[in-house]
Amino acid sequence: MKLILAGTTGFVGQEVLHQCLKNPSITSLVALSRRELPESVTSNSKLKVIILNDFTSYPDTVLQELAGAESCIWSLGLRAGQSPNSESGRRIDIDYTLAAANAFATSLAPKLGDGRKFRFVYCSGIMAVRDQEKPLWFMQEPRRIRGEVENKLVELGKLHPDAIETFIVRPGAILSKENKLPVMIVRLSRSIRVDELSAVMVNTALHGTETQIMEVGALQTEGSTLLKSSG
Repeated sequence: MKLILAGTTGFVGQEVLHQCLKNPSITSLVALSRRELPESVTSNSKLKVIILNDFTSYPDTVLQELAGAESCIWSLGLRAGQSPNSESGRRIDIDYTLAAANAFATSLAPKLGDGRKFRFVYCSGIMAVRDQEKPLWFMQEPRRIRGEVENKLVELGKLHPDAIETFIVRPGAILSKENKLPVMIVRLSRSIRVDELSAVMVNTALHGTETQIMEVGALQTEGSTLLKSSG
């Protein structure tokens, strides 16, 4: 299968890329990036990097490179603690994500054939709030922004039900895979290791899931199971 990745220079995206490169079910990867990736990954013949200066625009030349892709894992966005109040912040979290999802739904999905749907897997967050009118006491703007993106991705799936499936993961605090905290503490704190989260996202991109919005508890359980089964 051919996959598209965005956010591969970030903490989550790097692990997603690592797992995709190792997965034999994934035969081709296209990473959308603002800059070149390290030679340690670009030396893998499975990976092609497309440098995008504008993540809101997908000209024909780019779409041709993406043709045949069946899924996208989108982990591009502002990190927790970064202020998204500026226009550029909203552009990254909202405009970039929705421009990609719309382009893939209207330009890539119809060419898949055999009744296949394009899968778009979006990394949101545990505190995302979809009710845009709900009063919030802290981190109001970033929580509403994540919720707005979720709402529009769900709407996109309903608008193009035969073309695209959208999936949303809502992790809590994301820990390194070398984390040594006891499993019980990690679970109770609603945290998740980055390799567990990435395993779920990759599996969802490959196979889909019955649950459109996956909360942290389900992510913890499924991620742990997937990593154990992979050896």
